[in-house]
Amino acid sequence: MSEPTKGAARPATRRDEQREASRRGLLKAAVEILAEEGYRGLTVKKVGDRAGVSRGMVNYHFTSKAGLVEAVVADIRETFIDVLRARPGYARMSGLEAVLAKLDQFFARLAEPEPGLRARALLVLLVEAVGTADGVKGVMAEHLSLVRTGVEEDIRRGIADGSIRPDLDSVAQAFLVESIARGVLLQYQLDSARTRLADIARAAHETLVLGLTSTRGED
Repeated sequence: MSEPTKGAARPATRRDEQREASRRGLLKAAVEILAEEGYRGLTVKKVGDRAGVSRGMVNYHFTSKAGLVEAVVADIRETFIDVLRARPGYARMSGLEAVLAKLDQFFARLAEPEPGLRARALLVLLVEAVGTADGVKGVMAEHLSLVRTGVEEDIRRGIADGSIRPDLDSVAQAFLVESIARGVLLQYQLDSARTRLADIARAAHETLVLGLTSTRGED
């Protein structure tokens, strides 16, 4: 019998599962409160009450309100990426296909109840972070930077594999892609009844294809 690999993760215990379930419940409660009441309405006590646990459990998992917000933002970002990576063929996509897949998934999930709620909570944090003196502004700036960096990498890969034209500035293009997503999110939250997501998604997809592949001067 071979020796166990050094540093290998131990099997999860019942206690580990309960701890993770508690953490997930707190994150869900925080997202709901953020979407309903905004950042200023979010308190450790409210989160604990909604999740059905003590305030001390919130502090145990996240240390503080700031730590909770940081965890919420990271979870939203990581869940989006996990769903994207689970798509058939994602690992073999060209750079252009990867950029388009991210945009398409954003629109598809925006209309779904739970992902849509998470998107609203994220938007609340983005808006309320502007002009704040606490750590939320830094958390949200870092979040946007990480998202843009991922798109930048896709664009650079697309330039290398020939699916994206070579004269583009990957940083500027990634900023533009992210701006499209956040602009649609804001308008959708303000007036969802008149925001035709399917049509907007199709237009955004076509615009990106044109912008990332057409040569300057082409009709």
